[in-house]
Amino acid sequence: MDPTPQDVLGHPVPVALPPDAGGRVAAASLGPDGRQSRLAWVVPARGEVVARVSCPPGVVSRWRPVVATEVLLDVPDAAPDRVLVARAADGVAAVRPLLAREGGEDPVPVGSGGLALLRLPPDVPLDAVDALDPRGEPVGRLTSTGIATLRTDGVTVGGHLGAGHGMGAGIGHGHWAADLAAAAFEAGYTPVLPGWTPPGLVLGRPRVEPELSYPAAPPAVILVWAAESGGRVLLRQAPAPLASPDPGGRLAQPVDVAGVPGVLRGRGLVTLVWERDDRAFGLQVRGLPDAVDVALRVARSVR
Repeated sequence: MDPTPQDVLGHPVPVALPPDAGGRVAAASLGPDGRQSRLAWVVPARGEVVARVSCPPGVVSRWRPVVATEVLLDVPDAAPDRVLVARAADGVAAVRPLLAREGGEDPVPVGSGGLALLRLPPDVPLDAVDALDPRGEPVGRLTSTGIATLRTDGVTVGGHLGAGHGMGAGIGHGHWAADLAAAAFEAGYTPVLPGWTPPGLVLGRPRVEPELSYPAAPPAVILVWAAESGGRVLLRQAPAPLASPDPGGRLAQPVDVAGVPGVLRGRGLVTLVWERDDRAFGLQVRGLPDAVDVALRVARSVR
C-alpha cells in the first residue's frame, strides 16, 4: 500500500486534494500554534515532498470568519498548480471563491480544523472568498486585498501578504462622523475613550473607516486629539480579534498595556498596538515630547 500524505509529512493532514496530472497531492494542515495554515505538495507513491509553504498567521472570528492564502507551485518540467488554502471560523460550513469570470463557483466544505482547500484555474483572478453557514448563506466575505499570494519553486518562497488592519497607522479611507454618537451608531459599538490625554490637545470629529479586506466587518473608529502646534494623539479601535494581528519583529518593543501585551515602535513618531478580548487598538503619537511615555500613559488609561 502506498504511503499517505500524512505518512510522508509526519503530521496530521486534515484536508488534501486529489493528485494532479503529475501525481502531486496538495495537503493542508495547521501549525502547532493553530494560527498558521501549512500547505505541502507530496508524491505519496515515491514518498517525496515537492514543496512546503507556511501561510501568513491569521485569526478567524465571527467578524472576520475566513482567512486565505493563494499559493502557486511552479517547478521546472511540470505544469503549475494554483491552490487556495482557507481557514474558517466555527459555524462556517463551507467557503466559496469568487472568480473574475461568468458563472458561480461551487462551495468547498470546511474540514477538520476549519481548513478548506481548492484548486484555482490558471490566469483567472480571485476576487474574494465567501464564508457560508450550514444553510449556504454568506456570513462574511474576505476580499482579494486581504488574501496573501505566495509562489514557490519547491526551494524558495516569494509573494506578498494580504492587506493588514493598520491599527497603529494614520488616517486612511473613510469619512468623518458628526460626533461620537453618530460614529457609534454607524460602527455598531460604542467607542471607548482614554482617561488621560496630554493637556492642550483637543478632541476632533471621529472618523469611521471600513475594513478593506472584510467589508461586512464593523468599521474602525478613529479619534484624534490635536494641538495647534502640530502635536497629535490618534486612537484607532475595532472589534477584536483581528485577522492579522501585529507581527512584532526586530524593531518592535513588547510592552504591557493594562495587563495585556502590546507592541511599541518608534521614538519621534510612536505607534502602539494592543488587543483586549473585545477590542483592538492602535495608538499613534507625534509632535510631542516624551512620545513613548505619552503613548503608554494614554493606552493604559483606556477603559
